[in-house]
Amino acid sequence: MKKIFYITLIVVGLVMSSCEDDLNLTPNYSLNELNAITNAEDAHAAVNGAYAAIVNSDHFSGRLFVSLASKSGFVDWSSGDFDMEYSQSNETTSNISDRWLDYYKTLNAANFAISNIGKLTIDQINLEEKDVLLAEARCIRAFANMFVFWNYGHWWSSDDSNPNGIIFREEPITLGEVEQERLNVGDSYDKIFKDLDFAIEHLENFTNNRYMSKEFAKVLKAKIILYRNGYNDGTADLNEAIKLIDEVLYTPISGFSMQSDLAKVYQDSWDSEENLFCSYVSDNEDRIDNISYTYSFSMIMYYATKLPVAPYDQLDAGLNFGLDWFKGDPRWDIVTGEARAPIAWDTDLRFTFTKVARLGQFAGQLVSPEDLKYNTYFFRYSELYLLKAELLARTGASVSEAIAPINEMRSKRTNPVLESLNPTTQQELMDMIFKEYFLETFVENGSEYFASLRFKDGSGKLWMESIKGKPIDENRLCYPIPAVEMQYNKLITQNTGLQ
Repeated sequence: MKKIFYITLIVVGLVMSSCEDDLNLTPNYSLNELNAITNAEDAHAAVNGAYAAIVNSDHFSGRLFVSLASKSGFVDWSSGDFDMEYSQSNETTSNISDRWLDYYKTLNAANFAISNIGKLTIDQINLEEKDVLLAEARCIRAFANMFVFWNYGHWWSSDDSNPNGIIFREEPITLGEVEQERLNVGDSYDKIFKDLDFAIEHLENFTNNRYMSKEFAKVLKAKIILYRNGYNDGTADLNEAIKLIDEVLYTPISGFSMQSDLAKVYQDSWDSEENLFCSYVSDNEDRIDNISYTYSFSMIMYYATKLPVAPYDQLDAGLNFGLDWFKGDPRWDIVTGEARAPIAWDTDLRFTFTKVARLGQFAGQLVSPEDLKYNTYFFRYSELYLLKAELLARTGASVSEAIAPINEMRSKRTNPVLESLNPTTQQELMDMIFKEYFLETFVENGSEYFASLRFKDGSGKLWMESIKGKPIDENRLCYPIPAVEMQYNKLITQNTGLQ
């Protein structure tokens, strides 16, 4: 009975409820054998349905990025993540198992679309349209598999034979198909890249930031390549990553561009042209418990600085490290601010990262029209420049050549005005790039966490170790495979050191 319940959490949870907003982007689509895909309309509905958990789950959004920010050491909003003291026998937080289930809901929905659309004949769907839909579903699958890898596998390992890879499924999970072995690290990357390469070849160009596009597939692959190589000081495929970034950065794309006013980027939220791919608060009855919850409630109620504080310049918005960097940067006054407590009986103000917390749950619901534009910035235009600068720095470019993309990004801002950076040594260059990830993308998409594992300070320590003041246990960079999966999938082994 427990096994049936576990599968039900994944499979029944995959019945796609409507992810509606004012654009009605995601139609209803039930994921079951009785609702077969028999035509192009069904195929579009199935692919749209695969976005549901991404849109509605806090585990693709604020809760995840709070966890990663805590792991980096910049904040201690989640002590279990900050200390990384978890194992299969002591999961420390429900996030470990709940996040796993949400990722596999997405994977199951994507696999349902892929396997059934692949069976359509030319009489049922135009073959070019079929390839585009398959490419979108495979991009979603690569995206979700990479989230699994980044959270539950040894993504950083340079050893392809390392056994701590992903469980790669190509068909929807059924009651009789729970048990499946893990791939090794090398094969995990091969499977993910195979999906992304298909997406790059067949996906349509960017038209709407609610959907994945050819350009998003390119930057996702470039980031994956950089994250692994950066941790290992490797250079494999970095030139391919540069090419992918250049193809997006130097090709005019209607509706995707750098905005001069950073305040307006966050004001516009998911309507900002800086979004290549983003999530949003869907217009359904569970919206307060979906992606908005961490940003609209927890960040203000638990992680912010309660006002009043004296002296006022000691406001830290919950930062554990990096306050001096941020206070000296003109973006600080734009990305932080005051927000009312998110519950009716508490009228206190708190100082927080309003770029994602906005007015907060309570005040946001009271204004007219409601302010519930809690966005997940999976990728913003400015990050193209950061990635390009780092890739140049890691492939032998001069200090002046490598810092140039960041200075180009900074020159495009008029609010706030950002001065050019002028490093004179390789260490100064790498420090400036690392800080720029923190200042530009903090708590938006996990970039500062992965950067803390790729960049080293002047003493040669990983920035994560320098920030926390202690060495890290590499095995604890990932979570344990949840106990419920270990119980019912006897073919897999636990992550090394997390039994």
